[in-house]
Amino acid sequence: MKKIYTAALCAATLGLSGCASTQAVLSKPVTQVFHSDKSQNEVAFCLANKNMTAALDRDDGSKVVLIKNGYGGVSMAFTVFKEGTGSRTEYRLEFGTVGGVWKQCVGTPEGPKPAGVK
Repeated sequence: MKKIYTAALCAATLGLSGCASTQAVLSKPVTQVFHSDKSQNEVAFCLANKNMTAALDRDDGSKVVLIKNGYGGVSMAFTVFKEGTGSRTEYRLEFGTVGGVWKQCVGTPEGPKPAGVK
């Protein structure tokens, strides 16, 4: 029994070590930038609502929405800024997840789609 418990604990530790922290993902270069006529609040609410999470207010005035996997690791991070009467969203991808409902919220992409982004 002790061997099974030890093996399970080791597997869990190894599995979680691959999970990205919030700060690690937010420190990464931006994967893609989007512009929207919708306000910062509307975009952040849409992202949070469609992904069953909350938008976090930052000291710099931005709003951050984190999409996490089942183990609590951050798979995607969205930072939403005010831009004129609309908003700018910086999207950071740590690893892909199923679905792309977030695309309904963020507006028009800036520039070409980066390699590896569907």
